[in-house]
Amino acid sequence: MRKFMVFASAFVFSGSIALAMEGDAMDEEMMMAKAPSVAVGGSGKIGIRNVDDSSEPDAEQLKLVRAYRVTFDSTGTTDGGLMFGAGMSIRDDTTESADGGPVVKGSHVFVGGADGSWKLQFGGNDPGIDLAGGFGVADDHFGGGDDATIALSGSFGDTSFRITTADPGTDIEIPVRIDGFDTNIAARDAYAAAVAVKANENDWSVGVSHSINTISVGVGMDSEDGLAIGVGTDLSGVSTFLYWSKSEFSDVTIAYDEPANGEGDTKASQENTGLGVKASMSAGEGATFSVGYSTRKFEQVQIGSLSNWDGTAKTKLIEVDFTYDLGGGATLSAGIDKKDAESITAASVSGGVVSSTDTTTLEAAIAFSF
Repeated sequence: MRKFMVFASAFVFSGSIALAMEGDAMDEEMMMAKAPSVAVGGSGKIGIRNVDDSSEPDAEQLKLVRAYRVTFDSTGTTDGGLMFGAGMSIRDDTTESADGGPVVKGSHVFVGGADGSWKLQFGGNDPGIDLAGGFGVADDHFGGGDDATIALSGSFGDTSFRITTADPGTDIEIPVRIDGFDTNIAARDAYAAAVAVKANENDWSVGVSHSINTISVGVGMDSEDGLAIGVGTDLSGVSTFLYWSKSEFSDVTIAYDEPANGEGDTKASQENTGLGVKASMSAGEGATFSVGYSTRKFEQVQIGSLSNWDGTAKTKLIEVDFTYDLGGGATLSAGIDKKDAESITAASVSGGVVSSTDTTTLEAAIAFSF
């Protein structure tokens, strides 16, 4: 009997050890993959804006700034280390929507490595060429919103990359303003909303950025012979950035009506060159002061015997901004932008008509995030 009790006790003890070891193994397996999570964030802005546009002298100048955004992000990781997730944002912004109504933007899904070395994302991407760090009017000739449906991005060390492309199963027509992508067309009474459209076929964009101590370098390219280079430094509390860009559009259709219906259309080649420089410095106690200057040169040559759309238009933009950190996720900002833009409209005989507009925008607002 005593031997049986000893044997039974030993059996129970060994079983307890085995169960404990199995439980630890299960805990380790469960710890390998993080539980899926859903995060909700938000941001907003409240302020006033005064817009003085020479092309619309009778338009109301003082406008209210009201913006609100809610973001939803969900992520998870498999046992093998594969990260997956999805996200979207709901925005209500009077500066982006004519009626200020809420819209859904940035909807996306992705898979990638848990270490951040790579990520494949459908939707909600910025074009790869944006890694060059463009700003102002020196950067707004690339477009690329539809060219960024699919993106492969990642980083290794101090180097980041992003490759984007359009959805291969969708043929999208992208509107391209013939006046250098400026919506203020002086001769709109004669040619209302003149646009150029190009087929979205095999469009792609790629960018790489790298940081070395206090210097950062970004290079980007796209399928429209686009090239962008940005170089930034941060020395003694002063950050400076220099940016250059170029893009070419060949065999572009210029339409006299919107949308293009094939009546009276013609072909043209377009070339854009941008240059910009900006600097920012700390003014102490959470205050920052920055100034930026950017230019864009737009050249258009009509294909064929006609030349009534030919011409060169130049645009320049000066930006002066001041921000102050109020704490708690709130920031006070005030700034002034002065934009002088030229646009091209068709002449009756030869050589396009170049007209100019100037716009001065003043804005003061409080931005907050939570």
